[in-house]
Amino acid sequence: MSKEENENEAKKPHHEQNDPADNSQALIALTCDEYDALENELESLRAQIEEQQDSWLRTRADFENYKKRVQRDSARSYQDAMASSVRTFLAVADDLERALRDKPQDQQVAGWVDGIELIYQKLLNQMKNQGVERIDVNPGDTFDPNIHEAITQEEHPEFSDGQIIDVVQPGYRIVDRIIRPAMVRVAR
Repeated sequence: MSKEENENEAKKPHHEQNDPADNSQALIALTCDEYDALENELESLRAQIEEQQDSWLRTRADFENYKKRVQRDSARSYQDAMASSVRTFLAVADDLERALRDKPQDQQVAGWVDGIELIYQKLLNQMKNQGVERIDVNPGDTFDPNIHEAITQEEHPEFSDGQIIDVVQPGYRIVDRIIRPAMVRVAR
């Protein structure tokens, strides 16, 4: 290298100087076969990455579905356990309701009757606090086999076909799940 070339090289910014240790600008001679092999390997690696990413996304979606299913099953198990324990109290509530329907009018037992009514209301409130709701059914409502159980079908002058005549036993639900359908008499 001449003195002039050395000076020109020294005036260049450092990153433009020819550094023998700098391999970033070195060119490697490849044959066409080697180039094609590298391109095929690159395509293969890209396909593997895409396949792994797709697999990862499917696994993630499966896990999200699993979490939702576990939550649903857990809620269902809780409702099953709650329904099972609440059914035992429904018979008591029915008995109290029947007793209060035929309560004596004697003033001597008025305090006793009031106490029984308070016990009944407390029982209903405790069930309501646990998510148990009474199914609202009234005479004249249309019969729905999803929430009602018909114990009789009768001719009735005041009601048309498919209307409820009387509620024999109230029904109950937890959220949208029927614990016990309302037993009703239905007009035909």
